[in-house]
Amino acid sequence: MQVKARDGIKQILGDETKWPRELIFIGRNLRIVQGNNQFLGSPVNRIKITGLWASRALVESRDLVWSQRWSNWVKHVRFRAVLVLSDVVFLWSKLKQMLGVGRGMEEEIEERMRVMAKDFGVELNHGVFDG
Repeated sequence: MQVKARDGIKQILGDETKWPRELIFIGRNLRIVQGNNQFLGSPVNRIKITGLWASRALVESRDLVWSQRWSNWVKHVRFRAVLVLSDVVFLWSKLKQMLGVGRGMEEEIEERMRVMAKDFGVELNHGVFDG
């Protein structure tokens, strides 16, 4: 069953002409940063950077009416507050890593993704998240 599901996903994701070029670029960029983070010990919070720029783009969009821009601005401020919590988690992970009692944030994310996939009944290959 897993092989059949994997083949279906390969078929969907295999044809890059059906995907926006920007999305492919961002995905590849994130994989490069993930690989660098794994190699260098998570010096960059890639999730924060990506989310911040996406949220900021909504706020700065000039083609929206004023009420939509205001709503997006309020959501952006709320999102920035969540990013503060993300920074706390990132710094806590970094501190544990420096003290030798924990791994980097990328390794923590990878482990949580494996557990979540296992909860859904999917066994992942060993290097599926390697950058």
